[in-house]
Amino acid sequence: MVEDKCPICKGNGTIKLLGSECPFCNGTGDFTKTAESYLVSHICQCIFLDRKKCPLCGKNCHHDTPNKPKILIGPT
Repeated sequence: MVEDKCPICKGNGTIKLLGSECPFCNGTGDFTKTAESYLVSHICQCIFLDRKKCPLCGKNCHHDTPNKPKILIGPT
């Protein structure tokens, strides 16, 4: 059964992370196939928050890297 809410904005019409209108549903909060497809193959957006959970899907970070720089540069 198809969900009747936009999977990106959860039916709110705005993207909480950006504070702007959801581009997938044009602010209506209605389900779109585009939003569903994007959510299936999206790049993890955890970099905007705690680098542990993706704010779009709620899953633990699924980056290919551990988000730690190879070389740490401190103040001199």
